[in-house]
Amino acid sequence: MACLTALTCKVSAQTSLDDMSKKAGDVPYVLEIVAEAAHQAGLTRYLVSVRLPAGDRVSSIYGTNVHPMTLRAPGGVFNSPYNGSWSASGMNPKFFEIMPDMGDDTFATVGITTGAKISGVEGAEDPTMVQDPGAPWDAFFTEDGETDLAIDTHTGGAWFVLRTAANGEPVDGKVLLMQVTTAGTLSGAINVQIFPGSEDYDQLRCRFEFDGTGEFPGAIVE
Repeated sequence: MACLTALTCKVSAQTSLDDMSKKAGDVPYVLEIVAEAAHQAGLTRYLVSVRLPAGDRVSSIYGTNVHPMTLRAPGGVFNSPYNGSWSASGMNPKFFEIMPDMGDDTFATVGITTGAKISGVEGAEDPTMVQDPGAPWDAFFTEDGETDLAIDTHTGGAWFVLRTAANGEPVDGKVLLMQVTTAGTLSGAINVQIFPGSEDYDQLRCRFEFDGTGEFPGAIVE
């Protein structure tokens, strides 16, 4: 069910969340889920993005046992054999004309839909993945038909770019986090680390829970 309520996240500096909210004010962060028709009949591409103010940057999408990250696609996800990566780094639009199904691939990203070198974004970098060897999660972005992703161990896991990466900056007010293509619905919970543009505070972590398409509010977590 879509939620169209705007999010107000209260962020903290070196003291407490309440103290920082008095300093920096209310900062809007919203998870946006947009559905579009896939090239393949019967499939839907879900574009998962976070909306954030100009000057802020997305750094990491992560999960831990304290704040698990989960994705649920009961219809199974589509993963193209032509993307040899778990991320958008293996996506090349030059191949879409002869392999159009490749455009439906399920992939993780930070702000780009291709490899960084061909993205056209100066200063972009491909995301790096870290995962618990005992509980890998990358199959959701590499194996066709996967239905669940869970990053929920003490070690945790993430994909991230450096703070200096240009693709962490919003374009048209948002940063793409992933594309998920499936025959059914998509739901889950996502944690995002953000570097705010203000010098009053360093970084914040926002958690979003969602079900279907729309705009979903989140909450600051420590």
